[in-house]
Amino acid sequence: MNLFRIAGATTIGTSHVKNGKPCQDKIYSKKSNHVAAIALADGAGSCSKSDLGAEICTRYIVDFLCNNFDKTYLLSEQEISEKINKNVKKPLEEMANELNVSSKELSSTLLFVAVKGNKYIAGHIGDGLIGKFDENGSQILSLPENGEYANQTFFITMPEADKYLRIYKDNLNSTLGFILMSDGSYESLFDTQNNILASANLTFFSWLVDKKNTIEALNKSIEDNLASKFTKRTADDCSVILLSTRHVDGWLDKVIKIAHIEKWWEKLKNYLR
Repeated sequence: MNLFRIAGATTIGTSHVKNGKPCQDKIYSKKSNHVAAIALADGAGSCSKSDLGAEICTRYIVDFLCNNFDKTYLLSEQEISEKINKNVKKPLEEMANELNVSSKELSSTLLFVAVKGNKYIAGHIGDGLIGKFDENGSQILSLPENGEYANQTFFITMPEADKYLRIYKDNLNSTLGFILMSDGSYESLFDTQNNILASANLTFFSWLVDKKNTIEALNKSIEDNLASKFTKRTADDCSVILLSTRHVDGWLDKVIKIAHIEKWWEKLKNYLR
């Protein structure tokens, strides 16, 4: 039986504090019907109600996958993309009508993972990144997708969003967990020079799988690190949410040994305290 653990946090970026804007990053999670699901959305900075759009998207996709995991898993990746794209637009359009604005004003990216038994479904549109963990450490599942220019990306409200909503489904096999991050957190959690996940991903996941840590304490530790460390490297909002899928006693010690990073690990723990 899977013993899911979930933790995450968001923090407002300095640019939004300066301009009096709300945090436009949202996370949401749920465990229901033997499914564990996590989601993250980053509202478009130029859109007036994107924080609401991000919240609607995260809640919709988590509820949908908890209630429809088995039926959804049987579909092809393209069918899943089309179905989610069509259905998530309904609550967004309802909110846009209620607020008397264009649905474009609720634009956001969307990243999600849902797990049931030995299977997972993941999806990603826009920037941010999805990573996963196995016995060898941290791996990339889905990289950000930007438009013609580096500061452009794709949003779930776009007319042809299903063309950009990438779906992944597979058996977990050796996968031990997942991490979702917004583009603000990406600045600290992704090594762009070497195209690999940064070591801090292992730190966050090690906190999650350590059963001595309560979820409340984990959320607070992640939030503190986002606010005190990550926001020094970006003016953007930062958000992270993680899901572990099983007991992984001794996992971190094994990873450290395989990677020969004992000295690095001690330094990193001191840095993140």
